[in-house]
Amino acid sequence: MPFFVAKERGFFREEGLEVELIVMQAIQTIQATLGNSTQFASATGSAVSSAVRGADIKVILAVTDRPSFDLIVQPNITSVQQLRGKKIGTGGVGSLAEILARRILEVNGVRPEEVAILATGPSHVTYLSLKAKVIDAAPLQMPLTFTAQDEGFRKLVDAGDVYRAVQGGLATTKTMLSEQPELVTKVVRAMMRAIRLIKSDRKYGIDFIKGPWLDIGKEPEKIAARVYDIAAPALLENGTVSEEIQRQMIADASLRVKPAQPVLPDQVFDFSIVRKVSATLK
Repeated sequence: MPFFVAKERGFFREEGLEVELIVMQAIQTIQATLGNSTQFASATGSAVSSAVRGADIKVILAVTDRPSFDLIVQPNITSVQQLRGKKIGTGGVGSLAEILARRILEVNGVRPEEVAILATGPSHVTYLSLKAKVIDAAPLQMPLTFTAQDEGFRKLVDAGDVYRAVQGGLATTKTMLSEQPELVTKVVRAMMRAIRLIKSDRKYGIDFIKGPWLDIGKEPEKIAARVYDIAAPALLENGTVSEEIQRQMIADASLRVKPAQPVLPDQVFDFSIVRKVSATLK
């Protein structure tokens, strides 16, 4: 949402930028940025995984550190333990949804190997699989999590209660940071202005959510208010996360990537520009 707000309200334009927002799958945003087809990517989880592999990319701004996912299950499932032998749909290997699914299982004493974790695609496609009973559970994002509950599916776990990680933000190459810090600063400033506007103006936020960007069903006012009242307080006004969260994200990525050497937070995250911008904004 902050990307679209920054564009609609002219925050990018006021920085002298003409910004094009291109929707693509998470890993593609990283590949495009590494290949210089785009200058920035919003898929921070995939950026961390790529950085742990040694790619020339860093996370430079965090929109939230509380994933906006709920584990939604078929109505007959009442506990995480009942997921043994069942199928969970996620966005794909290494996606935040997959990480969350594994963490929820582990916290509740279920080994991920006891469950079939399937790559079913984006949330809206995964939800169709849930409705068709192809899968038994899925971590879904707002507003789909509300739609699912209204349609009779059960919310089993709020993922933000068991795992904290950067969800949404900005990632860019180390080359961009070193060679065009002024451009990076302008983009960061526009984003942070958008985040602060959303947090401070509930009416604007709700009106924006029920606007042309999202299909939120038959009761847009109700759903928009539900989304705003959960999402807005979770937005990070300072655009940074703790070193503990940085290390946890690196550790999770390292389990899959298995880097030859330990990876330190400053190899993956760089919040120096965000801190400077934050200090200048009122």
